[in-house]
Amino acid sequence: MKVCVLYTGGKDSHYALLKVLEAEHEVVCLATAAPIREDSYMFHSVNVRWSLLHGEAMGLPHHLLKVSGEKEVEVEELYRELMPLVTQYGVEGIVSGAVSSLYQKRRLDNVAKALGISHITPLWGRDHAELLREEVAKIRFVITATMALGLSERHLCAVVDENMAEEIIALARRYGFSPVGEGGEYESYVVESPLFAIDIIAEPRWHPSGWGVCEIKEAKIRRGQRAGSSFPGKGELDVGI
Repeated sequence: MKVCVLYTGGKDSHYALLKVLEAEHEVVCLATAAPIREDSYMFHSVNVRWSLLHGEAMGLPHHLLKVSGEKEVEVEELYRELMPLVTQYGVEGIVSGAVSSLYQKRRLDNVAKALGISHITPLWGRDHAELLREEVAKIRFVITATMALGLSERHLCAVVDENMAEEIIALARRYGFSPVGEGGEYESYVVESPLFAIDIIAEPRWHPSGWGVCEIKEAKIRRGQRAGSSFPGKGELDVGI
C-alpha cells in the first residue's frame, strides 16, 4: 500500500514509519501539520520545522501543511491540505503514531474516510512503558518539551537511551503521566535511527512554573551520510524486537 506518514519528527511518528516499512508498505511522502497556535489540540508544534530535515535525510518528499491550530477547524484544514497529496502520490493510506488518544484517532479516522483511504496506526493499543522500551532499542531522541510533574529541567534536551527511558517510566508511575508522552507530557525529536543521524545544537528554556522547552537552534545531517542514502526499499528494513 502507498502511504503518507503524518510526521512530526518525534519518536512516535518516526517509529510508526519504521513499522509500516517493516509491514512492506511503500512510504511515498511525509506530511507535517504546522499549527499557527502553540496550543493545538491535535498537532505537535515544538520545533516542528526541523522535521523537514528528516525528510531530506531519508530522501522523501516532505510537505509542511499549515493549519490554524483551532479546535476542530484544524482537522478540516488537514483534510483539505491532504487532498492534493492523495492525488499526486496515489496515496492509499495515512499513517499516524497514535497510541491511545481516541480524540486524535477518531478525527484522523474521519479524515481518512473522507479522503477514501485507510488510517494505519501501527502503535495503537500498545502498553506505553513497553512501547517506550521498544522505541529506545531502535532510535535515540531528545526531549524537546516537558509539561508533566516529575520531569525537570535536566530532562530538557537530554538524549533518551535505555537508562533514561527506565527513569521516565519510573517517574510516570510515581506521578501518573504517560511514559510515552501521549497526553503531551513531553515532546521529542529523533536524532538517531536506522535511517539517519542528525546533529543538533539546542538551548533549554525552563520556566519557574515547572515546564520547559528545548529550542533547537541548528540541526544538520551527520557528516558522512548522504541525504536519502539510507532509506530502504520496500520490505528491506526489519525493526521487529
